[in-house]
Amino acid sequence: MNQLDGKVAIITGASSGFGLGTAYKFASEGCNLIITARNEAKLKEVADKCQKMGNQTFYYAGDAREEKTAQSVINLAIEKFHKIDILINNAGIGKLLPIEKTSVKDFDLIMDTNVKSAFCFTKYTVPEMKKKHDGQIILVSSVTGIKGHADETAYTCSKFALRGFGQALDHELLDDGIRTCVFCPHAGATNFEVGFGRSIEGLAQSGFLTPDDVANALLSVCIQPKHSRIVELRLASNNVKY
Repeated sequence: MNQLDGKVAIITGASSGFGLGTAYKFASEGCNLIITARNEAKLKEVADKCQKMGNQTFYYAGDAREEKTAQSVINLAIEKFHKIDILINNAGIGKLLPIEKTSVKDFDLIMDTNVKSAFCFTKYTVPEMKKKHDGQIILVSSVTGIKGHADETAYTCSKFALRGFGQALDHELLDDGIRTCVFCPHAGATNFEVGFGRSIEGLAQSGFLTPDDVANALLSVCIQPKHSRIVELRLASNNVKY
């Protein structure tokens, strides 16, 4: 028996990187999916591959920063599956810039993509989870949400905000049967890290976390027994020391 048989998960930022890897892993474990990102062509490709694993996957192409995207995705999940068991707020963006070169537009882009999107998706998912007194919310923060990094001031702000958001949700929602986990991974060997001196070839040799590493970690969060929960999870590759 697959570990997520009968479950329904929403994954934001699912067209690439950690989100894509998690979609494939969850699909292989029997989870039905609603996936969302901006790139419709890539979403369709991911959905088609997931469905070949025997599950049902639907997608919605939209900008995670917009409230209407969250509303539409949650409505789609209820229309197709009549419930939501898991919400993975994975959509994210980062820019490696010193404070003097970080414009207010850059700041707004990062905060809206990383934080506002998670707030909106969570806001519209919670009422559905409350109906069945059960649910798992995951907020993808970062090790940068634990310790600030130079030249990543806006990104650091957003990832610390997600940790605070998750801690507040854990207190607010636990009595309603809804568990919240803040996930703090180290850098990943994904397209998210390409640029600013990093190449795809270099990442392949970096020893950074892979999408499969992350997917397995998130699966562990979602299969906890009813009496326990993972409140915060830090994940690093073995070549990283704190």
